Amino acid sequence: MSSIVVPKFRAVELFPPVGLEVDPPRPDGTVLLRCTTPPGSAPRTLAAGLLERSRSHGDRTLIAARDETGTWQHTTYASAYDQATRIAGWLHGRGRADERIMIVTGNSVAHALLTFGAAVAGVPVCPVSAQYAVGAPERLAHAVGLVRPTIVFAEEVEPLRAVLDAVLPAGTTVLSRSGGTVDWADVVAHAPLAEAEAHIAALDAHAPTRFMFTSGSTGLPKAVVHTNHMWMRLFAGANALLSQVSGWGERTLDWMPWSHVAGLSVLLGSVLNGGSFYLDEGRPLPGMFDATLRNLAEVQPLFFANVPAAFAMLCDALEADDELCARFFEHLQLCLYGGAGLAQPVYDRFQALAERSVGERIMFTTGYGCTESTAGVMSITWPTTQVGVGLPCPGLEVKLVPLGDDRYEARFRAEFTTPGYLDNPEATARAFDDEGFYRTGDALRWLDPATPERGLVFAGRLVEEFKLSTGTFVQGGAVHDAVLAATSPVVAELVLCGEGEAELGALFWLNPAGCAAVLGEGYGEADASDWIATRLASVGRGSADRIARFSLLVTPPDVAAGERSDKGSINQELARRNRAADVEALYADGPGVRIVRP
Repeated sequence: MSSIVVPKFRAVELFPPVGLEVDPPRPDGTVLLRCTTPPGSAPRTLAAGLLERSRSHGDRTLIAARDETGTWQHTTYASAYDQATRIAGWLHGRGRADERIMIVTGNSVAHALLTFGAAVAGVPVCPVSAQYAVGAPERLAHAVGLVRPTIVFAEEVEPLRAVLDAVLPAGTTVLSRSGGTVDWADVVAHAPLAEAEAHIAALDAHAPTRFMFTSGSTGLPKAVVHTNHMWMRLFAGANALLSQVSGWGERTLDWMPWSHVAGLSVLLGSVLNGGSFYLDEGRPLPGMFDATLRNLAEVQPLFFANVPAAFAMLCDALEADDELCARFFEHLQLCLYGGAGLAQPVYDRFQALAERSVGERIMFTTGYGCTESTAGVMSITWPTTQVGVGLPCPGLEVKLVPLGDDRYEARFRAEFTTPGYLDNPEATARAFDDEGFYRTGDALRWLDPATPERGLVFAGRLVEEFKLSTGTFVQGGAVHDAVLAATSPVVAELVLCGEGEAELGALFWLNPAGCAAVLGEGYGEADASDWIATRLASVGRGSADRIARFSLLVTPPDVAAGERSDKGSINQELARRNRAADVEALYADGPGVRIVRP
C-alpha cells in the first residue's frame, strides 16, 4: 500500500485487498472515511452460530481448560450446544419476562456455557469484572442497582458471600457450583428447551443480549447495551479481513476477561468460526505469566491477542529461552494488541525475535475500538513497521474532527455501534453527535497525511489531557506512551503527574526482568534511576512533554482498587488519587525523588 520498503512478513497473502474511501475535507476540516470492502457473512445471532457449528463439526473442541491436575479438559461443540439448550430450558421454565443474568466470576467453561445458554434463551447477560466482587463492592452495588439482575452466577460463592449478601436484593437467585440458591449441576442437567431450533430462529436480533460496563475512569461505570445484531455485523466485517489469517477457525489461546469486549471478541471469534478456544489461566502479572508461557509452548496458537504489557513480558521471556521462542513462533500468523498503545521498542524487540526464530516478521493488527463500538473496529491489514491503529473495518464509517493541531477526534458510525446506555438517556444523548456518530473521546493522527492508506495512529485520550500551573497544555496519553517507550524494558508502567503543578513528573514501576536484562542481575534502585534519568533526556522538547522529576513506586498497582484494569492498563486518574501521598512527595522533593531538568 506504499512505496516504502518493508521487511518480509509471514502470511501476508492471507489478507484480502482492502478498499478505502476518503471524502474531501469539509470547510471545518472534518474528514469522513470508510472501508469499501464488503462485509462477509455472519449468522443472525450467537445462538444460531452455535447451532450451525454444532451441526457441521459437533465433535470438535469448542473450549478447553486445565483441571486441577493441569490436564486439558475439552468441551465439544455438540456438548456445548446440548448444555446451552438445557440452561435455556431452565431459564424458560422460570417464566420471568424480566430475566437478567449478572456473572461475577472470571473466565471459565461454566461462564462460557451460561453465556451460550442465555443466548439460546434470549436472556441478556452482564459479565462484570471480578475486581468488583473482590475489591470494589461499591461498584458491584452500582452495577446491581443499574442492571437489576434476577440471577447472579458466582461459580464459587464462599469467597464472595459477604459482598453478595450486602449488595443483592432479597429474592435474587444465586447460581453456583456450591453454596448458592440453585446448583449449577442441576441447571446443566435440566431438560432441554423444547423446540430449541424454532426458538433460536425467532430470536429478536435487535433486543439487548448483554450489558457491558465501561471502565468508569471518570465516574461510575455506565452499562453499554449490546445486541446480537451488533456483534454479528461486527464479525461480518472482521471475518472479511481476518478470518483466514487469524486462525480463529483452528485454535486460539487467550486469557483476556469476558467482562471486557477485547476478551469477549476473541472467544466469539473462535466460536463463530468453528475453532478451538484454549482458556489461558495465566495473566500478564508477576508470578502469573509463567502459566501463559507454558500454554503458548503447548498450544502453539496461530493468533495471539493481548494487552501491550503482555507483549513486553513475552519479549523478556522469549529473549531468555530459545526453545520457547521457537515453539511460540512456529505456527504464529497474526498478533493483535488492544486496551492501550503498543510501544514501538516492544514491537521492534518482538519482530527481532521473530526474524531470529523463523526468518520473517509477524503481522500485527489492532483491536482499536471501544465498548460502545462492540469491540475493535479498526485494523492493520498490510505489512508495516509502524505501530498504529490502522483503518476502518468493513461496515464502519469514521469521522475525524480536527482538534486544532495535526490530531483529530475520532467518531464512529456503524450498525455495530451501541444504541446507547442502559437507563441513561442523558449520557446516551451526549455520546452521539448530530449526525449519529459516537464520540470516542480519542485523538488520532495520520501516519502520513499525504498517504491515508498508511493508516492512523493513536494520539491520546482527550480526558487524560490537562494543564500545568503555567497554563501549558499537556497531551497526557501521548506523553505517557512516549515516556514508556523510552524507558522500556526497565520500566513496566508509570503514573504521569503534573496537573496544577509547574512541571511534569512521573511515578515509575520497575520491570524486574527488564532491569536484570539491561542492568545485570545485581542491579539496585539507584542503577535503575540512573538509567531512567539518562533515557528521559531523549523525551520531549519542553515543559509540555518533558519529565522534570520522578520517583520509583514500591507497591505494585492495586488491582482491587482499580489502579490496574483486567486488561493490564493503568487507570491514571485512580492511581494518582490512590497514591496522593506519593504525588505530594514527588513535588515536595521527598526521599527518592530524582530531578532531571535539562
